[in-house]
Amino acid sequence: MNARSALALCGIGLVLLLTACGDSNDEATVASAPDRSAQEKRLEDRVRELRHQIEDEQIARENAAARKAEVTGSSGDPAVDAMLARLPGTSGLVVGVPGSGGPAMSGGDLTTGDAWSTIKVPIAERVLEDAGGPNQITTAQASEIHRAITLSDNDAAASLFAGLEDEHGGLQAATGAVNEMLLHAGDRETAVSAMGRDGFSSYGQTDWSLVNQFGYMAALAGGCISDPASRSYLLGQMSRVGGSDLFGLGAIGFPARWKGGWGPGIDGKYLVRQMGVMDLDGKEIVVAMAAIPDDGTFESGQAMLTRIANWIPTHLADDLLSPSGC
Repeated sequence: MNARSALALCGIGLVLLLTACGDSNDEATVASAPDRSAQEKRLEDRVRELRHQIEDEQIARENAAARKAEVTGSSGDPAVDAMLARLPGTSGLVVGVPGSGGPAMSGGDLTTGDAWSTIKVPIAERVLEDAGGPNQITTAQASEIHRAITLSDNDAAASLFAGLEDEHGGLQAATGAVNEMLLHAGDRETAVSAMGRDGFSSYGQTDWSLVNQFGYMAALAGGCISDPASRSYLLGQMSRVGGSDLFGLGAIGFPARWKGGWGPGIDGKYLVRQMGVMDLDGKEIVVAMAAIPDDGTFESGQAMLTRIANWIPTHLADDLLSPSGC
């Protein structure tokens, strides 16, 4: 029984008790009316206690809503929330324009999760920075960046990261080097993971919120991070994504540059996510989205993101402004 129900019952009890203590035409009742002052006091104290409990619960709900707003960058756009609520699972969406202006709209209950293969983009960016740009990387590195981004090749990404370990002096140092790419985009919350799970890569287990992932993608698309040549190289690779990543932004019929990531949680259900930028008749929209389908399958997660991506152009494009600048 919740506090409101208990308060209602106590209120009824108090009313009945006070009624029983009142005047009556029944002489026998008047003559034998007991002293119920102690019982009245207990009920009044209980009513007061329940009222305070209800107030505390309301404050807790308001605080929870405020914490969610801090994570997502907004309290949730009603149109976005309504659309996501119709999907068969838990999902989240953050959208805006290139630059450092922050999200324009967001919604959904899924606000963060493992980065999975989306972290391959910052890894590739770090390799390019260490080399001095795309003209300075080796033939092997060029092939690995291409395969890691366009085909989400795990072995290629592992080789790139192993190179960072050699370059920087071990796992922790390589992890920190990739983390610097996120810091350049203004993300001071995400910590690239140095610990794997069930045979999965350590960096893939990075907890990367949608709002921070949006910030990284918006900074990359807006020219706010990396050097021009490396930025163009990365975005060029993201425009040629194929393989298992042809869902969501890869299935909307508009030009797009994106990277997806997916994998099972500890409960076995797949988290499927994408970050990218779509081009709608010259207007660029930056997107970070994720889904965990009710049935837990990769295929259902793909379908959810495709539905979200197809909804964006007709419902949000007109509400977004020009790039915000850096």
